[in-house]
Amino acid sequence: PHNNANAQGVFFGLTHEHGAADMGYAVLEGVGFALLDGWQALQAGGGNAEQLWLVGGGARSEWWARLLASLLNVRLVNGVGAEAGGALGAARLAWLACGGAVDDVCRTPDIARVAEPDPALAAALQPRHARFKRLYEALRSEFV
Repeated sequence: PHNNANAQGVFFGLTHEHGAADMGYAVLEGVGFALLDGWQALQAGGGNAEQLWLVGGGARSEWWARLLASLLNVRLVNGVGAEAGGALGAARLAWLACGGAVDDVCRTPDIARVAEPDPALAAALQPRHARFKRLYEALRSEFV
């Protein structure tokens, strides 16, 4: 929701004790925080949902689903074949363009698994997200 084509990623607070796993986690946490910012913007505009569907390659990871469900405070559903989300969506559009019946093409996928928000994880992430937002504001003028 920042609408800033110059925004950049930043590792903040690294010490000699941090390693590759910490940096990998930080990247995923930052992506999750950016999604949370977008979700909060949608909610501020009146949007809401009781559940969201997780698609794409990340849908393979139960850990990722749990992190996002906790950040967004919403149930995340993985449909069967969710990891092929983008490609499957394109194929469905092509099928429709070739005369496929909407009821056949656009059926709701079977549910493979559901990730529920973890209140303890959400509480642990809240101050980190607040710091993420403060850092973005503090560094905004440095993005070129």
